[in-house]
Amino acid sequence: MNKSFVAAAASAALTLGMGIAPAQAHDRHESSVPTVEETRVIAEGLVSPLRLAVGDGRSIDVAQSFAGTVSRIARDGNIETLDAMEGYFAGSVSRSGRTTYYTMTKGAGAGIPAENESLLKSRDRHGNIRTIANIAAYEQEANPDQETRYGFRDLDQACLALQTNLGPRASYTGQQDSNPIATVPFRDHVLVADAGANAIFRVDRWGNVSTVAVLPAIPVTVTEEIAAAAGMDNCAVGATYYLEPVPTDLELGHRKMLHVSSLPGGPEDPSLGALGSVFTVNPWSGETRQTVTGLVSPTGLAIDQRGNLYVAELFANRISVVPRGASGASVLYEANQPAEVELKDGSTLYATTDVLGPENLPPAGKIIKIEIHKRGH
Repeated sequence: MNKSFVAAAASAALTLGMGIAPAQAHDRHESSVPTVEETRVIAEGLVSPLRLAVGDGRSIDVAQSFAGTVSRIARDGNIETLDAMEGYFAGSVSRSGRTTYYTMTKGAGAGIPAENESLLKSRDRHGNIRTIANIAAYEQEANPDQETRYGFRDLDQACLALQTNLGPRASYTGQQDSNPIATVPFRDHVLVADAGANAIFRVDRWGNVSTVAVLPAIPVTVTEEIAAAAGMDNCAVGATYYLEPVPTDLELGHRKMLHVSSLPGGPEDPSLGALGSVFTVNPWSGETRQTVTGLVSPTGLAIDQRGNLYVAELFANRISVVPRGASGASVLYEANQPAEVELKDGSTLYATTDVLGPENLPPAGKIIKIEIHKRGH
């Protein structure tokens, strides 16, 4: 039930390929599904490249997350370190002009708020680094999902008392935890998806943090199989368990609406089914709608001018596409452990792959470039 989409990487990797349903798009949208024309590797040997941002001049900024490093890959392949913080997790990276925005986090998910620090930082074209805000400080003060109940909500007390294997996760409210995992510069502020807070935040140029939206909990009906896998007492079969929504990426789309991918904070492999989804969030009102369902571990998101969504499904080993107006996905490209996708010039998709390489082996993370053909063009 951890809140970080990378926290269960080791255990989830053991179950790759088990119970993964094929992605499906609605038939009426099949004719508009893009296809892949060409792919090539443009960088490799990276450490957990969970996030990337494509800038002007075709340079690419990448968060080598577990190394606590944000790097820039030039057109000639040279790699420059933009910032490195030992003991921190480089959770996000984004670009606005020649300024890079990124986050550095420590203590996420540890259950000790005082030791949780999540810094939104920027680096300008002259190399000047600025810490804009400590988002964890805001989360500790506001904790916007503190009134949301996760776990069981309506289970009778006798049955709830039998769920000893779940411990405090049997029924609980949102805890203080910050793990910013995606950023998008928007006008005079930066929008942040926080996987620990289950919320979208806004940070202005002065470092003031406010809440845009709290994502709704994800309801799951407990089956006999789920009860056995989670160690639940059988009295819970048929009841509803509410998972944390865990935002993993966000993109601005048509009319500046936010599209947010969500990986429920339960088992992050597909053992409970394809529970990942995409929400649409109004950045002004905070109104939130679930618009895409049936995804497996969606960790990266991109959107083109026609409204097609591209999704990296990490533990399904695929990049999928959701045609505009559809609520389900089709497979665009099969890849090993893709974590991030970013679109450039409407038809070039950049993605990170092999992001959770085997232990005790050299880093194997890659950035690939995918040329897309859009039907009807």
